[in-house]
Amino acid sequence: MAEARELTADYEAWLARQIPLDRSALRDKHRELAHDEYRFLRGTYYLWLVRVAAEAPEVLARAPVPLVGDLHVENYGTWRDRAQVRRWGVDDLDELARGSWLLDLLRLAVSAVLAPHLALADDEVCDTVLASWHTATPGVAVDLRDAPHLEPLVPEFADPEAFYTSLTAGRAVDDVPAAVVAAAERVAEQGWRPAWHVHEAGTGSLGHRRRVGVGRAFDGSWHAREAKQLGPPSCVWAATRVTTPGVPSPDETAYGEVTGAVRGPAGAARVEDWQVRDLAPDVVRIQPEGRRHHDARRLLEAMARAAADVHGADPTAWATAHDEGVADHDFRALVATMADVVRRDFAGHR
Repeated sequence: MAEARELTADYEAWLARQIPLDRSALRDKHRELAHDEYRFLRGTYYLWLVRVAAEAPEVLARAPVPLVGDLHVENYGTWRDRAQVRRWGVDDLDELARGSWLLDLLRLAVSAVLAPHLALADDEVCDTVLASWHTATPGVAVDLRDAPHLEPLVPEFADPEAFYTSLTAGRAVDDVPAAVVAAAERVAEQGWRPAWHVHEAGTGSLGHRRRVGVGRAFDGSWHAREAKQLGPPSCVWAATRVTTPGVPSPDETAYGEVTGAVRGPAGAARVEDWQVRDLAPDVVRIQPEGRRHHDARRLLEAMARAAADVHGADPTAWATAHDEGVADHDFRALVATMADVVRRDFAGHR
């Protein structure tokens, strides 16, 4: 079996043939990967696909649905929809594809097992994720006004002036394609004319070109839009490394399908191979670490249900997937296996 470093080098060489890479940010990513097992998992979705195909191929044989793919416990946050309703759910759809529903649940549970300071035992993580997904009724993402169990966990809004000023700290650039700039302006307030800067965030996408436009609209209000060049989804590379059937496949219709079903953010768009999204003081993530047991469990329940919202964007596929099911003990075994695989790869990659 190929070592993690070998597969990472192969993936990065492949990605560099698809899109320009920021080599400085890529070095930052490698430092992030060496930090702990959880961050390693976050940043190596490409490796995860290869390892699941080798260690748990039965996972890939399940019914295909619209798939988040790179799912983990920090892949959730808030946004405002077209009606300015503040919603919470899966907020990173960079790796959307079509694939086994079980793949998302497995990765979510493994991430919860590996996340530092999450106050839940491994078996409780597994049982909570599985039961919450099975009892979910897919639909629009959570309206925070109707989620008293989540709203208190949302961080306080940052000071707007300080928030937007901080986004201008990166080097000023003029390399954002005109079509991407136009798309960002279309999903911002009238009269918004930004200055663009280098922007670094996340783990898995470090190395991708990432820019942030910051400026004021006609009414004087601050606004920001991040533009990130995605390139092909990781599953395209994974299909070149494994022969196991069921590796997720790209689906160009999935983004519109999912964002329409969950009432995704108004300030977002896809153009060419770039993703545009809103950055604002009230667009935030609930961090799972340090939560009391009760809050951690309720949060994980909501995460599994939000994954179901994505899967249910195709109601026919959801119905088939939901009828399949998986036994509790089998899911626990799969999570234990893949958590051990991640730990082994992390130890070998450092």
